[in-house]
Formats: sequence, structure tokens, C-alpha cells
Amino acid sequence: MSKSLGRLDVVHDVKTDLSTQRSALTFKPGKPIDFHALADAVDKAGFTAGSITIWAKGTLSAPPDGGVIFTVSGSNQTFLVADSPEVTRLKREAGKEIPLVGKVLFTEMPPRLILGAEAEKAGSQGTQGMGEMKGMGK
Repeated sequence: MSKSLGRLDVVHDVKTDLSTQRSALTFKPGKPIDFHALADAVDKAGFTAGSITIWAKGTLSAPPDGGVIFTVSGSNQTFLVADSPEVTRLKREAGKEIPLVGKVLFTEMPPRLILGAEAEKAGSQGTQGMGEMKGMGK
């Protein structure tokens, strides 16, 4: 698993625990992450990516259309943030750098980020196999 993920250009470091079927990845700063490539690397290693959780610092913006976008610090990586009570609270932090933890809906284009209790629900709907990949940037 670690070899397959470590071959990706965006990956700086990989630690895999096969007993828990989880990998923790640290990404190279400033490189956008292709979540489909991550899932493909997991598949090539004989597993299935069930969910991807990120821990990242970044800035929220709230465009006039009412959506919320999270931009990861040090990169151009952006996520449309799924609507939730957590997002309503975080809109007050728009323009400030904040840390977030969320599940990435990597099967959607563009990938969406789910925060709070909604992230837990999304995580429980993952498929069998590689349960979670952690990390994004340093």
C-alpha cells in the first residue's frame, strides 16, 4: 500500500497500518491533490478507498451564490464545502485562516468537503477495504 501511494508525485510521506487498513499521508506543499489518483493507487494495491479525511489549514470564502469554498493554505487546492450546521457557524470565519477536518467526497467532481456530524455519516458509508487516508499538506 505504502509503495503504491508513495509513487504519486504529490505524496511526501506515507505510513500504512494494514491491521487497521488505514494510511496517513503527508503531501508536498503547493501541489494540488488528485483524489482519483489516490483512490486508483489504493485500488492497484488491492484495496478500495472507503473514505478520505483531511486535516488542513486554509481560508473560507463565501461567494454571493451562498456556497462556501475552502482553499488550503500554501496551495490552490479548493473544496466546495457541503452545507451543514457547522458551515453556517464557520461562515463567520470567512477570510481568516482556520484549521479544518473533513471527509472528502472524492467521487464527485469537483470533490466536496463534508464537516462535522455530516462527515461522520459520510465516513460510515465507505466501502470495505482501505478505510481512511489522512492528511493534506503540512
